[in-house]
Amino acid sequence: MPESGVTSLKHPDILRYEEIAEVVKVVAGLGIKKIRLTGGEPLVRPGVSELVRMIKAVNGIENISLTTNAILLAGAAEELAEAGLDRVNISLDTLDPESFKTITRVGNIEDVFNGIAAAKHAGLFPIKINSVIIRGFNDHEIIPLSDWALENHLHLRFIEFMPVNDSSFPFKQSHYPSDDIRTRIFSGFPDLKQCGVYGSGPAQSWCRTGDLGSLGLIEAVSHAFCENCNRIRLTADGKLKPCLFSNDEVDLVQALRSGDGGMPERLAGLFKDAVGMKPESHADFQRVNTDSRCMHEIGG
Repeated sequence: MPESGVTSLKHPDILRYEEIAEVVKVVAGLGIKKIRLTGGEPLVRPGVSELVRMIKAVNGIENISLTTNAILLAGAAEELAEAGLDRVNISLDTLDPESFKTITRVGNIEDVFNGIAAAKHAGLFPIKINSVIIRGFNDHEIIPLSDWALENHLHLRFIEFMPVNDSSFPFKQSHYPSDDIRTRIFSGFPDLKQCGVYGSGPAQSWCRTGDLGSLGLIEAVSHAFCENCNRIRLTADGKLKPCLFSNDEVDLVQALRSGDGGMPERLAGLFKDAVGMKPESHADFQRVNTDSRCMHEIGG
């Protein structure tokens, strides 16, 4: 998050839960089966478990997951699971309490550990940990993070630092190539074998015989996976983003709030338009796109 804080959107500018559920109904009819709630931080929005319940009731939706920093998860995990949430991804870039405070501005890492424990108790499996590796900040924690994840039966995915426009870390100095991450992983765990983890998406995953956790790598910068990307994002203010790193957006708000019977058909058409706009590849993924939305506005 920016050190200066963020400007909150006005309530009318944010989609209501009923509107989000309406979009889900339409896209489920077009073949979408999995929904992920992300952010910002989704658990700061009041009553998010009710949104989970509404999405779970949509015919065709097979899996609902949530990406969170886990600071509020301990008090929400049970209710979310009861509402129908299937699993969680937790963002955690360091095991050091002081480094955690540095990168989160105010966070207490014990809240995250408590959130992980609550997710386990609630049965939100598999529990995935997302760690962005930043040169000079946490690259020395690749092996400690791996040890911790495997000991706690978690599925850790290292993510290459990407050229986002809202980061406190300059990209060229901070980028740690995925090939170097892979080398570090296998230097510490030479007996890893490739394995599959449910919902792993673009991640390569490895595990050891007998382990209940795994290690993985998401390498969007060094080895782009655009040709296999099947994701599309709906922002809090009602825009479909075909690609996380593209400035293209398709606005659904007018169709959603038209108040007439043709709304589902228009939404379906707009969704198809957005899918058709997905780029074949990133034009220049070594350059920070200063015109794009900030990462905290669109989620991971």
